[in-house]
Amino acid sequence: MNTSESHPLKGSGERLLSLFWRKPPNSLAERTRRRVSLHLIPYLFFLYILAYLDRVNVSVAQLDMIEPPLQGSLTSAVGLLASPQGQGSFLAIGGFLAGRADPLGVGGLGFDSAIIGFGAGIFFWGYWILEIPSTVSVVRWGARWVFVRILILWGLCAALIGAIGTPFGAALFAWLPHLSEHSAMPGLSAAAQFINRLHDSPICQFYFFRIMLGFFEGGFFPSVIVYLSHWFRSEDRAKAIAAFMAAIPLSSVLGSPLSGLILKHVGWWGLPGWRWIFILEGIVPVFAGFATLFFLPDRPAKAKWLPAAERDWLIAELDREHKAKQGHGHGAWVHHLGMVLLLTLVYFFLNLTSYGLSMFMPAIIKSQSGASNEVASYLAALPYLMGFVAMLLNGRHSDHTGERIWHVAIPLALWGLGIALAAVLDGKLAVLVMIFGVGTFMYAHLPAFWPIPTMYLGATAAASAIGFINMIGNMGGFFGPTLVGKLTAGQGDFAPALRIIAVGPLLSAAIILILGYVRRKAPAG
Repeated sequence: MNTSESHPLKGSGERLLSLFWRKPPNSLAERTRRRVSLHLIPYLFFLYILAYLDRVNVSVAQLDMIEPPLQGSLTSAVGLLASPQGQGSFLAIGGFLAGRADPLGVGGLGFDSAIIGFGAGIFFWGYWILEIPSTVSVVRWGARWVFVRILILWGLCAALIGAIGTPFGAALFAWLPHLSEHSAMPGLSAAAQFINRLHDSPICQFYFFRIMLGFFEGGFFPSVIVYLSHWFRSEDRAKAIAAFMAAIPLSSVLGSPLSGLILKHVGWWGLPGWRWIFILEGIVPVFAGFATLFFLPDRPAKAKWLPAAERDWLIAELDREHKAKQGHGHGAWVHHLGMVLLLTLVYFFLNLTSYGLSMFMPAIIKSQSGASNEVASYLAALPYLMGFVAMLLNGRHSDHTGERIWHVAIPLALWGLGIALAAVLDGKLAVLVMIFGVGTFMYAHLPAFWPIPTMYLGATAAASAIGFINMIGNMGGFFGPTLVGKLTAGQGDFAPALRIIAVGPLLSAAIILILGYVRRKAPAG
């Protein structure tokens, strides 16, 4: 009896598999891998799109956040009432007539690029804290509830950024006691000043919610990596991770135009579009958190969609792999500490450059082209579209040839040269360089970069090394936006910042080539 036809759900699963893979699987292992991939990767891919979107949507929202707040006056009130955003917003009009400045946040915040850059980057100061606790929780208590907690709390933080500078945003912190700002320790004094300003400072509120967004979202990526290890053998895991990480450029391909549409066309209840970017794109992960309970079983043993033969085979394979790992400590990578530190430095420079670009991509293209906010947000999606295609092609070619070093170094070198070229050009030509010369190589290195630790280390030690590289290297995501923001504050010229961050990929390419040379001289032991 054919077990796949004995149950309607399994029968439909076979038909679905045939739609994605025309060639029948040649083994039980291949059939199992395909079925697990089809049931898990698309949903995890969708969740990572949400994560990355909430991380970088400030790049579009800031186009209007930099506008000054509307001031309280009868003239302003009449103008607001006549505008599409103000129609029906009588509470806002009442606040204007009472002489209060922008009482319900219907204008901008007057932020400059330095504030935006620091707020975008400070996300990473919260990001690393829960990485290790979250992965431990996945192992001990299962992945579903870890994902539910992460999704709901990061979604709420993302949505609440839309409330900064409003009475509601102030009320969220009104319960905090006033702290003494006099302390012998400057750090404690600065912390007290920050907390005391949370109820009335949009800047402090922006920084707070960005830190908390990173704090709650930080456990997601490493938790997914651990979760995939519960479903894929070591030889299948790299492909699964690469498919999952393809969501990085695609999130901006979809998210930048979507955020641009919200920015331009959504003004419900008198609130401007930039607030709705955060609110709407933050609500979706909250709903996704509840949906996760139904879409993601913790382990193969609980997957009703997995036929018995495939489930038994997969459990046996993973158990065998787990027992083999027990004889090798996670700390073995310390014997290759120099290599791990160099890869961490590479990843730090990559994130510095990547987030320095992505947090300001619409603004960079707007400054180069002179386009409107809406058009700039659409154009900003094109570099990521090129990056998505190049990432898939380079990753596939790297897997086909088995070569990693040059598949990382060449895209990085071309990326750095593209950024440097964009810094010296202007107008339409500069935009074309940003799309084809910068965007194409922005993420092409990633599928070949992450397998490099396994070239030096065993699977178990490599997993620990990857966690260390990801945790420390991600701090480049703080310095990149902060640096770009400071260099462009008050002038709107991104050329000086582009010239500096172009150095990151070039240095990274050189380090990767050195590692490749060292490996040829001294193979992993």
